[in-house]
Amino acid sequence: MSRPSNAFRIVHEDPHLLVADKAPGVLTVPLPAKRSRNLEDLLNRYLVSQKRRARPVHRIDRYTSGLVVFAKSHRAWQDLVAQFRARTPERVYLALVRGRVAADHGTLRHRLERTRDGFRQRVVARGGTEAVTHYRVLERLPGATWLEVRLETGLKNQIRVQFRAAGHPLVGDRHYSHEERAETRLGRQALHAWRLGFRHPDTRRPVAFEAPVPPDLDRVLHRLRRRAGC
Repeated sequence: MSRPSNAFRIVHEDPHLLVADKAPGVLTVPLPAKRSRNLEDLLNRYLVSQKRRARPVHRIDRYTSGLVVFAKSHRAWQDLVAQFRARTPERVYLALVRGRVAADHGTLRHRLERTRDGFRQRVVARGGTEAVTHYRVLERLPGATWLEVRLETGLKNQIRVQFRAAGHPLVGDRHYSHEERAETRLGRQALHAWRLGFRHPDTRRPVAFEAPVPPDLDRVLHRLRRRAGC
């Protein structure tokens, strides 16, 4: 599909919705009182000729790459938001974490609460909100593990916080792991929203989309594979 800018690529578009592959470093939606580049504004400019506007359904982190769906009508937006609230969409990520994840697959369960400034989550023993993440090992590499990660719940920074709590912080995630400030190969957390599936708000048929691993992550994987002799 088309790439109206280097900030995103349109994976799918129809009269009801638009699925974009967001580049890392681009916000999903604008921040209050700030003029940072964000996907919502960029899509609104793209949709001017259609006399439509992009209605955000969900978000991914600024420095996470990958798939995001926007509605192009109020009716489609209502339907898609209801699906995400019910946790029925398929949301699968690819993540590179530190260390060797021993189990081939597993589930992380924690209770998370936001810190007072709202920009960070933390694991708590009581209270908070339950976060559930399923994972499967795709590849074990020198000093790191390449994972497929499937969300059951969808809290802010959930994958990043839970893997940090499990002793396997995401490569490049300086926000939750100060040790990652020494990482020079990647300027962001190694997290990519790879697959997104839901019921189409008009046809009600299941649809699913995938976004290829972006170049920056691919380069890091290639170097690790070379070290492993793959």
